[in-house]
Amino acid sequence: MRNLRRARLLSVVALLALTGCLMPSTGTPVFIDMRAGGFWSGRGMLLEVTPNQQRCRVAVRDRALIVRRVWTDCTRIHPR
Repeated sequence: MRNLRRARLLSVVALLALTGCLMPSTGTPVFIDMRAGGFWSGRGMLLEVTPNQQRCRVAVRDRALIVRRVWTDCTRIHPR
């Protein structure tokens, strides 16, 4: 019985991770200016910065609550 519950829980977590509902655990917490896109919340994670530090890759939830990894202008990223 306990193994069945654990298997169900792991399958639900795997499904959520594959569908883009979980935020990445790595990265720097940042606030993304709403002018950067139509996001549900401005809270996101900074994942990568280009060598010239003009474009930043962030993970942020869209209005459908799906986590998207997008490139945006670094001037629209603020520390949290």
